[in-house]
Amino acid sequence: MTDEERDPEPEPGRPDESEDAPRKGTEAVLGDSIYPHTSTFYAGPELNTGVPADPVFIRVLSKVEITIGVALFALIVFGTMYQVLGRYFPSIGWVGAGEVALMSMIAMTFITTGYLVGKNGHIVLEIFDEMLAGTRLFIALRVVSAVIMVATSLALAYEAFVKIEAEWGRLSAALHMPVGVLYLFALVGFLSAAIHSGFKIPYANRPERKLDIGEMEG
Repeated sequence: MTDEERDPEPEPGRPDESEDAPRKGTEAVLGDSIYPHTSTFYAGPELNTGVPADPVFIRVLSKVEITIGVALFALIVFGTMYQVLGRYFPSIGWVGAGEVALMSMIAMTFITTGYLVGKNGHIVLEIFDEMLAGTRLFIALRVVSAVIMVATSLALAYEAFVKIEAEWGRLSAALHMPVGVLYLFALVGFLSAAIHSGFKIPYANRPERKLDIGEMEG
């Protein structure tokens, strides 16, 4: 065999075309996008595939919570931006802008508690989940976890109810709004968390729905 018949060796520093083929295919799909392809747990199409739909009551409750949460987030943006503008244009400055953003952030944190609990969007420690997956003990673990979450949420809801009356007479510095209003959001949020957790008990033997960012965008 002559040297001309041999396969040419790749030039040093030049990537192999066979390895580069998948990347070129991906770039062709992306077109002129400046963002590279990402394939994460929350971006993949397999998220919640084959998982049964939540009951109608839970879906309605989740929609209400997300709607209120989006409205509160808009108030956070408004209060923050107005406060920034007030630094450059003192004539339109409003001392209550920062308080609007702060209280809206607190209220949004509480009101979305139930939604995050129901969609497993909160921080969890999955110590035994992989060990017990596919067994009856795993179902028992989910039931026990849900019961503990119901009890904890009801306890926090009771504390929020007590704080509503205790803090209603105390007014905020700028808006003069009763501080107890924030505990109303806490009461609703923790009661919602108890409801979401309670609905998980009879469905402990089926796959759980995960937090879907697309639902929040909708």
